[in-house]
Amino acid sequence: RELGAAHGFFSVECHACNGLGQLAMDDGRHEEGLDLLRNAHVASRLSEHADSSHAEVRDVDEQIVLLSLIHALFNTDAIDEVEPLVPRYLEAAKALSAKKGCLGYYDLHSLYTSARLHEAR
Repeated sequence: RELGAAHGFFSVECHACNGLGQLAMDDGRHEEGLDLLRNAHVASRLSEHADSSHAEVRDVDEQIVLLSLIHALFNTDAIDEVEPLVPRYLEAAKALSAKKGCLGYYDLHSLYTSARLHEAR
């Protein structure tokens, strides 16, 4: 994780923080896990894959992290923090499917997440 952060390899930092955050959540260290997952989300948006030839990698990284972060926030009843992430998740899922030309897992999961948020409200 530190190697990625120190040298601007945001994709490495993103994946490391996502994995460590999920592990911390599984171990019951929710505050630490959420901090790592939030950091993973920021790193996914700063990915070195910013040019158009690698934009899909960045988009997939963001989808993976949003999935983990939203799931963790729901599990800790942090509904207020989930709310602003859901539109981004929906938007990113639609953009990714438009590039692929078909619906994918993230489209379906983003709709489920939106319905879950609506139910929690």
